[in-house]
Amino acid sequence: MSAPLAYTFRWSVVDESFGQLWHGVRITLELSLVSLVLALILGLVVALCRMSPVAPVRLVAYVYIQVFRAVSLYIYVLWVYFGLAAATGINFSPVTAGVIALTVLNSAYMAEIYRSALGAVDRGQHEAAASLGFGRISSFSTIILPQAIRIAVPSLVNQFVDIVKDSSIVAIIGTMDLMGVTNQLVGLYRAPFELYTLVAFFYLTIVLMISALAAALERRLQRHLR
Repeated sequence: MSAPLAYTFRWSVVDESFGQLWHGVRITLELSLVSLVLALILGLVVALCRMSPVAPVRLVAYVYIQVFRAVSLYIYVLWVYFGLAAATGINFSPVTAGVIALTVLNSAYMAEIYRSALGAVDRGQHEAAASLGFGRISSFSTIILPQAIRIAVPSLVNQFVDIVKDSSIVAIIGTMDLMGVTNQLVGLYRAPFELYTLVAFFYLTIVLMISALAAALERRLQRHLR
């Protein structure tokens, strides 16, 4: 005969801790947005280096992409927060260490997304820009890059979703993001089912909102670039 269920559900904990969890949501969003912006910029730079006609530059970009895609975010977070501090004496805050780790990892993936999207732009666009008198920089920034971004948007959005979900890992170094706050509350209230269910709902809501905003952005870009 099976033993009776010993767990006592206490959904009142959700109301008591909602304010702290909401603070965690704000930290998660800030952490994710900053990492996204930095990864978008760094990823584009790495992609352009990867497509450079200069062989050493291409090699450095290739090594960067392979290295930062090969190791898990868990390792990067610990390496930045503990390893760099020990080796250089630079003590990063948990949030800063999390941003650095998320940025370098995701910039490597975004570099490949950019490279694929830039390669998908018809070569005729380059020739048309040159025939109209556009220089290399102006043709890239005003004609080629906007079209590549339109192509890359779905993949970049998926990467942003990964950033939001992966940001929960930074809780291991004491970041008071959504997961960090939740772990603290679970230890305080001993109500893991209720709190982890709520945190799952928060992450699901954030991801669905990102997907909806991305779909609207994609439609707008398609209308603008037709």
